Amino acid sequence: MIEGPRAAKPEELQKAVELVDEVFLSRRKIPLTMREIFPHVFCEENIQNIRVIVEDGRPISHIALWEGELLLYGIWLRVGFMGSVCTHPDYRGRGYATLLVRDSLSKMRDDGVELVLISGFRDLYVRAGCLEAGWVYHYRIERGELKPIGGDLEITMYETNDLPDLVEIYQREPVRYRRNLNEFRLLVERGINSNVPLSLYIARRAGRPVAYASTGLFPDGEDELNVFEYAGSREAVIKLVRYIQDETGVRFVCLDVPHQDHELLSLLELQGLEKPPSQAQASMSIINPKSFLEKVKPYLEERTERRIRVLELRKLEERANLIIDRDEVLLERPEALTQLFFGAPDRLRHSGQPRVRVRGVPRYLRRALPLPTPTYGLNYL
Repeated sequence: MIEGPRAAKPEELQKAVELVDEVFLSRRKIPLTMREIFPHVFCEENIQNIRVIVEDGRPISHIALWEGELLLYGIWLRVGFMGSVCTHPDYRGRGYATLLVRDSLSKMRDDGVELVLISGFRDLYVRAGCLEAGWVYHYRIERGELKPIGGDLEITMYETNDLPDLVEIYQREPVRYRRNLNEFRLLVERGINSNVPLSLYIARRAGRPVAYASTGLFPDGEDELNVFEYAGSREAVIKLVRYIQDETGVRFVCLDVPHQDHELLSLLELQGLEKPPSQAQASMSIINPKSFLEKVKPYLEERTERRIRVLELRKLEERANLIIDRDEVLLERPEALTQLFFGAPDRLRHSGQPRVRVRGVPRYLRRALPLPTPTYGLNYL
């Protein structure tokens, strides 16, 4: 008998993990489990966000969710991640993934989530109203490209008693996720307590923590490492990247820099690195426009020097209008609201995504948009 979509039961959690392991890890010959890689997601505390379709007690289709809070320059948003979307090969082509995506978006909407990020680019997500949005610059830095920068730094590998230093550095970031101390420890120390290839380096100046960078999470081969999260002094971040290359001998370090990080982008330009075309790190959707607009209104007022009395989305069949006092921004499709606020990247990863048009954007609004682009960091799903 087929059941779902619904939350997994505690006794189904291990079977759901085994399904995800089989689909995502076995073909890549990664000697890990998804529970080791994503301990904050595949756990009983998150069981309501493990969404499944089940046949006779065995999960045959699956989506994992994570819900939390995201800070964007003074705006705290409820954010949701969606990942590990898969169906057992024997049950594909029956629309189960579509049902799970709809179920997941409905649950997150009911939970008050305003912004959803999905780690993937597929027709499945486009049909659900998610588009590639945000401006992130993906640098692939070859060893020897970065020139030395002056200033003395002490760089060490993370140890468990360094956690307060990480929190101090991270809390200075204007774009970050809310993490309590236990959550931060869980995300960082999975690389210490398991086989997950996660490394974290801390830079200190005169004994004070000034920056950190974490690498790994998924093995990328002998020639390449990804920086999954960085925080703190941007000059120190560049020194950390250079140190990681020298310490590990890896040829390339990949670094994703969102458009609002002007300091790091400028420093990389001074290093002689050419800025690549912008791309999205995730498929995104604003799923609760009313509460989203209420939260971003003070930010827009600060950036536009206007008092905004009316800010609302009015849906008109297949189209929508964003009303800003007496101005109307015409959205070809309601999901264009996401690209209006977060920007359409220069390079799309999914060729099937439609280019949606936005017309009538007033000049004062263009000064405030796009909003900062959130990146996954250690919260990746």
